[in-house]
Amino acid sequence: MAALDAAFTERLNSVGDVEMTATMPLVEAGRVWLAGIRRTDSGLAPRTVEDYGRTFVRYIDRPGATIHGLTLAEANNTQRLRAFLQAVADKHGTGAAKMTRSVLMGIFNLAVDNGTLNANALRNVRPIASQTTKSLREGREARDTTRALTRAERAALLAYADERAAEEPALPQTRRKWQAAADLAAFMMGTGVRVTEARSLRWEDVDLTSGAALIRGTKSRHSRRRVDFPDWLADRLRVRAERTGGTGYVFASPHFVGDGERMWDQSNAAKTLAELFKGAGLSWATPHTWRRTVATIAHQAGAPLVAIADQLGHADPSMTARIYLGRDSLGERRSVAQHL
Repeated sequence: MAALDAAFTERLNSVGDVEMTATMPLVEAGRVWLAGIRRTDSGLAPRTVEDYGRTFVRYIDRPGATIHGLTLAEANNTQRLRAFLQAVADKHGTGAAKMTRSVLMGIFNLAVDNGTLNANALRNVRPIASQTTKSLREGREARDTTRALTRAERAALLAYADERAAEEPALPQTRRKWQAAADLAAFMMGTGVRVTEARSLRWEDVDLTSGAALIRGTKSRHSRRRVDFPDWLADRLRVRAERTGGTGYVFASPHFVGDGERMWDQSNAAKTLAELFKGAGLSWATPHTWRRTVATIAHQAGAPLVAIADQLGHADPSMTARIYLGRDSLGERRSVAQHL
């Protein structure tokens, strides 16, 4: 009877053709988990699945990683996991450690759900941060991930971007680059979309008459959405359509004349936008600051939180409020005081 019960338990703990057991290598359990999230019914966006897979290979399934040769049960140890994640953070940065923690959390959660493990030790490990301070590039401030641009700062940044685009450069492609950067910045400041969503936007998904665009996001189910934009942005996009031909990618690579089917490379676009921030005296900001700015300005204007979350592509409005609304603890509070 005991043998029959054990066999039945193993059957329940199996995933697909691979049996998940406490004594199997952690990396094998990781591959089982990855196979599960790659299913179309996993609920995860393709971009997220890709990021998780890359993180798994880069930091966990890597010879020399302290948890690489451990079994699932051996790796499920609070001290070992904390030390491993701290090493990842100190060597590769806080962001890498955060993503690695998410992957490990998924693996151990699957093991617990299957009854393979009794508990997930990673739940006892607090979020890990790097103890290594990276030196800032010349002319740059430390990034501020809680701050949004004011309306005045947004206007100043856009004005600077347009000045750069209007300069007479030595090479035509340089002018196209700054024109694309200015228009890309304006689109993000006027919609709150992610930079990847903006770079991948195509003209056929833009309706200049109604002032809206279909965003084919990849982060989650809610990232596929319609975003409305103000009249000033619609006017700007009309000018861009006339200048670039209005086909293919809206913000196509500026390095190829008349080829709207070449997406602007992420690295090159990021470097150009970073130069805009620096030149405008806002080197603490990043493209994500524009999402926070849109949320904050809309909130200050009285837009419903749910509508703001829908505009940004967030499934949970509470996350929009918690993370994306810019905070200013030293600002005036007359809008609150009048109700007291």
